[in-house]
Amino acid sequence: MRSPRHLPAFRRLWAAAAVSQLGDWLSFVAVSVVAVQAGGGALGLAVVFAAHALPAAALAPFAGAVIDRVDRRRVLVGATVIAAGLTAAMAAAAAAGWTLALQLLLVARSAISVVVPTAETAALRRVVPADGLVAANAILAATWSVAYVAGMALGGAAALLGPALALVLDAASFVVAAALYRSLPALPPAANATRSSVRAILAATPRDTRAALVVAARDRPLLAAVIGKAPLAAAGGAGWIALAGVGAAAQPFGAAALSIGVLQAARGAGTGVGPAVAARLAGHGVAEAALQRAAWALALAAIAALAWVREPVALALVAGAWGIGTGTNWVLTHAALQRHAPDAVIGRLAALDELLVTVAMVGSAFAGAAVVDALDVAPGAAALVGAALGAVALAACPRR
Repeated sequence: MRSPRHLPAFRRLWAAAAVSQLGDWLSFVAVSVVAVQAGGGALGLAVVFAAHALPAAALAPFAGAVIDRVDRRRVLVGATVIAAGLTAAMAAAAAAGWTLALQLLLVARSAISVVVPTAETAALRRVVPADGLVAANAILAATWSVAYVAGMALGGAAALLGPALALVLDAASFVVAAALYRSLPALPPAANATRSSVRAILAATPRDTRAALVVAARDRPLLAAVIGKAPLAAAGGAGWIALAGVGAAAQPFGAAALSIGVLQAARGAGTGVGPAVAARLAGHGVAEAALQRAAWALALAAIAALAWVREPVALALVAGAWGIGTGTNWVLTHAALQRHAPDAVIGRLAALDELLVTVAMVGSAFAGAAVVDALDVAPGAAALVGAALGAVALAACPRR
């Protein structure tokens, strides 16, 4: 596999994503801690998760249609600048103690930010050759892992001083990311894409989404790539409820905020280790299908283990194993999508990928939270719900 690290445009795309992601996870811990301190229980955590992710699901098809028809650099810069302003407002709301306003601003920011990962997916294939896509996605996944680890750990520490501090740092990270995105070369849509106004794109979104689905349905490897993350997402939402709940209740590493941050950081570390190992094994001829099967099995087993494990080191190892499985799955499916999708529809297909992942995670989070709150059981029980949902989704998915 060809390494993309020498390509200037890839380095800028990588740096922008790294800075923005670091800030995102800082603020994610802060908002989660606010929910825990407000006494919302498992359902409160699920609401935070939904506010962070559900707007992206609702707007994903529209975002994909925009990305297939508008210069991707302009989309990245515009969305990131708006997100910076909304995050600054979140910091003010947190400082004033306005919990409802904080949640509503988070919903708005999530809605605006939906275009960023989809635009990055579409942009990557323009700045990296086909034989470097697995390596490029592995680098991005490792960077996400480092940002996740640092952001979650620092977010747990910053939250002890008040959530507003973490949100201010997140707003600053968006400003830096916007400047880096602006330095990318122009990334216009495919030559045969129809130039339209935003209103026309919105009106045509249902038709365009159906057209993209037809393209995927006719290509089995492409269809498998589009839905390949959904099974672990169906397990991960309830798994996240379990991990946050166990961290808050058992406090294996001290205060609830710090414990949640450390456990999420351990999971993030795994998301970097898994893709690095998978990329090396794929480069030595190991079949991607075999790597996928191993990733699914490891992640589901680790999520289920959260129902019983409570010793601090063991909890960190289980969280890391979960990350290894999900990180490997992410890189392999992302590279397959970029490899098989036509450029004219890659934005819509990447958006559908995000939509499936988000809906699966949010639905799973609420299912896990409902079981914990309705049955009045330990938060670790949500992990069993997640593992069961993931196994069912995996059995229903087609193989390439």
